[in-house]
Amino acid sequence: MKGLRASVEATVRRLWLLRNKAAFADTGPSRKPRLLVDVSVIVKNDAGTGIQRVVRSIWSHLNSLANDEFDAVPVYAGRNHGYCLAPIDFLSKRQRPGFIPAGVKKGDCFLGLDLSAYQLPKWGKQIDAWRANGATVHVVVYDLLPWFQPDWFPPATSQHFAAWLDSLTKRADQLLCISDEVSGELRGFLRRVSSGRGPRIGRLHLSGDLAGSIPSLGLSPAVDRTLKLARRSPTLLMVGTVEPRKAYDRAISAFELLWGATTNAPSLLIIGRPGWKTAALQDRIRQHPEFGRRLHWLEEASDEALDHAYTAARAVLVASHAEGFGLPLAEAAMHGRWALVRDLPVFREHQLPNVRYFSDDSASALARSIQSIADLAEQREPPRAEIPSWSWCVERLIGEIGFGEPRWPTGKLQMVAAS
Repeated sequence: MKGLRASVEATVRRLWLLRNKAAFADTGPSRKPRLLVDVSVIVKNDAGTGIQRVVRSIWSHLNSLANDEFDAVPVYAGRNHGYCLAPIDFLSKRQRPGFIPAGVKKGDCFLGLDLSAYQLPKWGKQIDAWRANGATVHVVVYDLLPWFQPDWFPPATSQHFAAWLDSLTKRADQLLCISDEVSGELRGFLRRVSSGRGPRIGRLHLSGDLAGSIPSLGLSPAVDRTLKLARRSPTLLMVGTVEPRKAYDRAISAFELLWGATTNAPSLLIIGRPGWKTAALQDRIRQHPEFGRRLHWLEEASDEALDHAYTAARAVLVASHAEGFGLPLAEAAMHGRWALVRDLPVFREHQLPNVRYFSDDSASALARSIQSIADLAEQREPPRAEIPSWSWCVERLIGEIGFGEPRWPTGKLQMVAAS
């Protein structure tokens, strides 16, 4: 049955490509170059993860910076259709996405901003046609974890990711990495799998400014109650989907030691959707004796709620075994909060003065680190940090893909001061 469905879907894709092949080349009147921005996932569902915050931020600033030199145009692909034009205000959800195929002229660029690993390989022939008509292809690489650590992900995710990486090596002109760590891993991967000249590697810089990300709004009564509890007692905040690599299990074991030792131990607030391969952990959280008292989990929270949580918490804990960037570090700095994070090279890249590191995640050692950061947060505020603005990040992106010169010279940051 599964094989039959795959065969039918492949036939539908071939027919769509044949039917719309002529539309992939824009033969209309002369116009400004276009930056076609892939929003395939978020146009249908904003999961509220860090990648969605990045997509909203980059898109909104690209759209605002579009000028006499270029237009920013959102596009999306689906199961049964290739890349089509999306409404310019797709984030508002006021219009349903249409099905007009996206065509290109020489000088246009495709920016694979959304992590649409499931879709992009399926529509490779459309991308090939764009390149044949003079467009260039630039794709953001957030991390390579499904390739290097497939056991952390559902099998289908790793399979789609492998197909996505294969497609990128064949079709991308440039791959934009979000950290030096990801760049290094990607260079190593390309050396192993590519016999010829592969895509060049560039950089997409990220900010941590929630206010600049078109934040989702709304505070439910349940969320409001939880935030009030977080304000009343010392609380550490963890942000991210509840999935294996985030190491929530290690954190909870450490907090359990502290809760068993004293009634004054800090609380833990988790903000993140239920993920994969963590059913037992999710049950452990929901059935925990401290759940609702010193252990809180907001499975659904707007960016507004997240912003309030950073303000309510005394410190932020990032225990992840691996990350492509570590957005909560930058967001913690923006909110003037201490952060206790696993000692990973990608986290060291941030060079933030509000960060303290741990390497031993045994329950006893991590418990000591947690108590130490909680005590430090009680005693003094962290040093002031400065984070690049989303506007600066997008200016640099435009320069990276060759769509214009950035307003600020290379190396000069336009900063957003932390609160």
